[in-house]
Amino acid sequence: METINPLQNPKLANELAEKAMAEPDAKVQEVETLKAAALPSGEVELLAGHYNPFTGDLYMSAQVRELNGADEEAISKLSNIGSVLLTILSRAVVSIGGEKATSEMLEELLSGDRDLLLLHIRKITFGSTVPVYGSCTYCGSEDQEIVVDLDNDVKIVKLNDPVSDREFVIDCKVGPVEVVFPTGKLQKKMIQNSNKTAAELDTMLLRDCIQSINGVPVMNDSQILNLGLMDRRKILSELIEKNPGPELSDIRKPCGACSKEVIISLSLADLFRS
Repeated sequence: METINPLQNPKLANELAEKAMAEPDAKVQEVETLKAAALPSGEVELLAGHYNPFTGDLYMSAQVRELNGADEEAISKLSNIGSVLLTILSRAVVSIGGEKATSEMLEELLSGDRDLLLLHIRKITFGSTVPVYGSCTYCGSEDQEIVVDLDNDVKIVKLNDPVSDREFVIDCKVGPVEVVFPTGKLQKKMIQNSNKTAAELDTMLLRDCIQSINGVPVMNDSQILNLGLMDRRKILSELIEKNPGPELSDIRKPCGACSKEVIISLSLADLFRS
């Protein structure tokens, strides 16, 4: 299996508002989005939901709306793709659990739920099909169109339990490391620090996600910086693998010329580019 990658972007960077802020791959390009005849409903079933600590309620649904001209004007003033995605969320998520969506509620959602909301906003605005151009390394066919169906081709990683599965333990050289999944608050922080190096952003991510190391609560950055490289990489890898949400970086489709399976890698940002 080979990869057709319309816009180069690692999955973790995609989930955390594209921390590397990668530019489009020059080898391939996304073509104009086709609008589906029937747009999906604005109701979204969340993966982890929003927990209200004051009432003990867990809200597992949200309502999104179609982007409009006012949204387009607001987005057009932004140059940072991460800020664009945050703006889309803040404007197009109408409610969570029947309550008006606030910036605080959105920041408390897991990044996977935020990615899922963006996917639904895209579908309700532009439709569920995304045609991409790419070349097949099996048969050498170039500039062929492969249509991605966002409803059927995109795998959604789910949690078995929306409460208990928010945190898990990773066995590392240093000992057991307790982690939680990244949230919107971390996404926003990383966007605001997008000028930092990849290693610095990794430290920021780990600082936010690691709760304890070998039974000792994480209280400062030095505990993260003192982790061995293998432990850091293992933790990042498992966060990527287990993080709930749409898997846009691993879409499998047959080549139109030779029918062999290729892998198409998209990012959420790709879905809102025209």
